[in-house]
Amino acid sequence: MTIKRKEIMKQMRETSDKENLVKSYDDLANSNLPENLPFITYDEAKKATKLLVKKFGKKKDATPSRFRNYPINLEIRKCWVCLSGNSSTLQRGWRRLIHDLAHRLFRFRSPSLPDHCALQAEFEGQMISFVIQSNWLNGILKQKPKVILSSDQKKEMKIRKLNMSILKWERKIKLANTFLKKYKSKLKRLTN
Repeated sequence: MTIKRKEIMKQMRETSDKENLVKSYDDLANSNLPENLPFITYDEAKKATKLLVKKFGKKKDATPSRFRNYPINLEIRKCWVCLSGNSSTLQRGWRRLIHDLAHRLFRFRSPSLPDHCALQAEFEGQMISFVIQSNWLNGILKQKPKVILSSDQKKEMKIRKLNMSILKWERKIKLANTFLKKYKSKLKRLTN
């Protein structure tokens, strides 16, 4: 790519309406997130990324030139994980994750529009609303602690599972016997 083409592409990715752009971001995107955001772990960031891409990166929402969905397995950026410090700034944490994904997915959906425009701010606002409605900021995506069972508890669980399997198969035998009885009586009626 020549230097002139790079400059043209860069100009196409920027908007000329900077005054309304700041207002759009304040109204549509930045005001939706709470002031104090919780910390986010690597596992939460990975789950959130996959779910956001799955929700907003569908080819049916993109331009006709897209033949498949946006790839789900994205590399998790270090700035998306925030375990200490101020997690409410745009430099790290939930706000950064949503902002970066909004830009990537907006470019996937609308490659001819600038990266920063009112439509992109609206799209980012939709993503923020989805995150808030899904209660991800309340820690739903956090990994559940593993319960360590003793050998007696494991044995009890196996016994319980085996008893349930026996009951299930006994029900199937009873059902099969009922149908056999029914079909034999129908056959008897037809042959007599």
